[in-house]
Amino acid sequence: GELDCTVAMIKNAESPKLGKKDIIKISTLLDIDLDVLGYLDPGVTVNVIRNSEVAERRKVALPERVVGVIKCKNPRCITSTEQELRHEFRLTDKEKLVYRCIYCDTPAKKA
Repeated sequence: GELDCTVAMIKNAESPKLGKKDIIKISTLLDIDLDVLGYLDPGVTVNVIRNSEVAERRKVALPERVVGVIKCKNPRCITSTEQELRHEFRLTDKEKLVYRCIYCDTPAKKA
């Protein structure tokens, strides 16, 4: 769906700690799956701003499980025939960023 709020994206902002960083600002509180953010960009920081001040700061890590984000590519996996099953993967190799399907153990390497 579409957001009915202001969204701003800033690329390559100066950062004393990181050198450069990207910022996404959303003007309303959303129910965001932080596991998805951690999968897309491990180490991302989520700041919640209230009354123009940082009210909460969360560091999001690489999740142990990812549900409904990666699709299993194994045509023999039960998720290919049972459409109502949600695709679920578990992290099996943190260094190489490899997740495996919980049903058939097929790997899905994070790009």
